[in-house]
Amino acid sequence: MLRILLRISARNLLRNQRRSGIAFLAIFLSVFVMISIRGFFNGMQASIIESMVLGQTGALQVHRKGLLKSANAGSLSLDLPTDASFLAKIRSVPGVTAVAGRILFGGMVNANDISSVALLAAIDPVADLAVCPLRMEMVSAGQTLLGAGPSAAVLTTELVKSVRLKLGQRAALLTTDRDGVMSALELDFVGLYGQPGFALRDKKFGFVPLAFAQELLHMEGRATEIVVALKNLNDAERVKPLVQAAVGPEYEVSTWHDVASFLDDLVQRQNFILNLILSVFLFVALLGIGNTMSMSVQERTREIGTMMSVGVRRHQILSLFLLEAALLGLSGGGLGAAIAQGLVSFLGYTGILLRVPGMLAPVHIYPRLSLDHVLWVLALSAVGAALAALWPALRASAMRPIQALAAV
Repeated sequence: MLRILLRISARNLLRNQRRSGIAFLAIFLSVFVMISIRGFFNGMQASIIESMVLGQTGALQVHRKGLLKSANAGSLSLDLPTDASFLAKIRSVPGVTAVAGRILFGGMVNANDISSVALLAAIDPVADLAVCPLRMEMVSAGQTLLGAGPSAAVLTTELVKSVRLKLGQRAALLTTDRDGVMSALELDFVGLYGQPGFALRDKKFGFVPLAFAQELLHMEGRATEIVVALKNLNDAERVKPLVQAAVGPEYEVSTWHDVASFLDDLVQRQNFILNLILSVFLFVALLGIGNTMSMSVQERTREIGTMMSVGVRRHQILSLFLLEAALLGLSGGGLGAAIAQGLVSFLGYTGILLRVPGMLAPVHIYPRLSLDHVLWVLALSAVGAALAALWPALRASAMRPIQALAAV
């Protein structure tokens, strides 16, 4: 019986090609837009996350226990070792590809008889690049720390302007070491730093080599944090307890979700707004389905009466109209999903290069989709179309045969 109803439903849809075509086109465009935009946003969100993780935070971070929750998160006394044996413990964890030590500290940069407070990050130029390979894209002028000399520094525009420093000039860096004693060293300004797409929370910021900071702060072989790179960013939560077991209870391991939680909030807000907008697209298309089925019921009143008079039951009449709507939703949604999936796959392979004014580096977006999302949208279009046709279908199945046959 289901096969017969499907055959009749398909025939009825083809009888009025114009009306069915309009509803088909509405579903097709809705599903195409929903999947295409979702794929673009997935790629954009992944690009934002990768820019942050591969450019700044690393997939995981290791700190002395209590550092992140302490009132003075920059305390140099809550340090940890960076010797080869300790780093090897972390590197031996399955899924870990690279590790690097860092020191975050505050200081005073002095040049041209002008001083300015700054926040400094001391990094290993080689090891840190393996953890955060996108950091090189954030140097807009000059050169990076890699191969620039033991006292090189990459500074932000705001910090450079505040002390009137030019590329190639030297400046003095003053700070207190871990024992509270004033210490100073000269640094060479070799590169200008800026972030693509993100405003710096600390505008007066800079990078210096880790060995330089360890000498300045009297912290040889020590650091305030260790950043970790993974083969797959999605494995951060899975690898976190493994790294925790490797370093021991006196240290704590955080994922990029913990140290950059605003990214998760940003993605959630974007997804909520996007789903709301795309739901409107689908709702408008389903209204078209409902209108199409309502007109079909009016035009086929005598046909419905004839079917009932020869023994077709009311639930079969109801099923017939629901199947017609579901076929419209499934066929239009299927074609829209197939073309959108092809477009997203092509753009995911070639990538989209966006050059946004104000950004120091281009943004590379690789649209992507999950099969689950495509199947969910396809099912939603079919089930939604059937639900949109429910009221017209109920009206058709509730007709009395004699009244339906007498209708003009």
